[in-house]
Amino acid sequence: MEVVLIISSSRTLTLSFLLKDRAITEIKVERRGEKRLVGSIFKGKVKRLAKNLDGAFLDIGLDKEAYLPLKSQHENGEMCCLPEVGDDLIVQMKREPTEDKGGKVTCRISIPGRYLVYLPTGNKVFISSKIGNNDLKIHFKKLFEKNLNGEGVIVRTSAEKVKDSILLEELNTLRKKWNAIKEKASGIKTGMVYEEVPLYAQIIRDNWHDISEIIIDDRDLWGELMVFLESNFPELINKIRYIKNISYYFKKYGLDKVLAKIFARYIWLKSGGYIIIEETEAMTVIDVNSGSVCGDTLEETALRTNLEAAEEIAKHIKLRDIGGIVIIDFIDMKDRKNKEILVKKMKELFADEGVKVHIYGITQLGLLELTRRKETPSVTQALSSCCPACKGKGYVKSREVVLYEIEKEISYFKGRYMELRINPLLREEVERLLEARNLKEWIALKVECNVPLDYYEILLTG
Repeated sequence: MEVVLIISSSRTLTLSFLLKDRAITEIKVERRGEKRLVGSIFKGKVKRLAKNLDGAFLDIGLDKEAYLPLKSQHENGEMCCLPEVGDDLIVQMKREPTEDKGGKVTCRISIPGRYLVYLPTGNKVFISSKIGNNDLKIHFKKLFEKNLNGEGVIVRTSAEKVKDSILLEELNTLRKKWNAIKEKASGIKTGMVYEEVPLYAQIIRDNWHDISEIIIDDRDLWGELMVFLESNFPELINKIRYIKNISYYFKKYGLDKVLAKIFARYIWLKSGGYIIIEETEAMTVIDVNSGSVCGDTLEETALRTNLEAAEEIAKHIKLRDIGGIVIIDFIDMKDRKNKEILVKKMKELFADEGVKVHIYGITQLGLLELTRRKETPSVTQALSSCCPACKGKGYVKSREVVLYEIEKEISYFKGRYMELRINPLLREEVERLLEARNLKEWIALKVECNVPLDYYEILLTG
């Protein structure tokens, strides 16, 4: 399988595209010059306990306090002591802060390497589910249980054909890294003690054994990448290509079309059906609609369209990096077996993401529920800003409603001289309104071009 990583950067943004056999499977967006928070490790001080939330709020040196859920810290054998106000804790950011609330952190520290993920606060050995050899799994479990002391590890798929001595050497390297983090934390009150590597480097870390080529179009970023590879993946240095103008590769792999597609609200299916994707504050809602008949019965048509839609939905959830709660309204099916086929298909499509995705099945209302671990805003959100006209609602007041509000408000100020500012599209209707109410002498009309349709403003002038 040909695996290509394309890194394209401007003065403010870095976009990373991972392609497998020419198909884009992952897009990462990062703003240059900003601190990376998710995956970074902080020293925090407990400011207050929230027993009703079963958690604590910590000062970790950022503008907003971070939330530490306590219940989850005692699952899978990974623990941190139950804190008290004033306690110092070393935590890792799992979800970055938003405008409304601080980030989410955990005491369950994980430090990834080439073959292992080191869990300094854990005491279990986990084996990648992609390692199919049961004898090898047993061997890894015995090897690390014998060499761990109150710690834990996750054995990655890349460890499958690696000598034990190399795995144990990496374990010691990761231990030293953790000790250095603790030593740095002991010298500060609060703040970041380890910054996670850039997103393009994370992609390399997770796919280094498959990558055949890395293409990059920024000289400064190329220099940073070379330093990273020399320290971590020297075998990839000869696979880097610096390109001044990356436009050729954008056209070759259709990256420009994919970027346009991830902003689309409607996604059309080959069968003639279509999908609507709506990202909201609380969840992402996806609606599936049928097109032409592609089966002998309505039930068969629904199943075929749903299975086709499932593949497209899974692809877009991954490409857009949609996280949190996702509700999918598939075409209604009556047969229970068909529903089970659909749920099985969804699980297969997300099997490569492991515990990152949980599929809960189909509800009584016919809605498929799933959750995907949310760490950062989706690609669509990261590459867009709130619409100044609708303020993120997706709609504005109708012309009739705005005229109604204007009519009521000018009636309230009747007998006063005023200036009325409106969108140009409302001018004719407002002029007729003022004429019908005999208010032309009292109200000066002014149009504002760069305003939404539902904008109006009344200024009293006398």
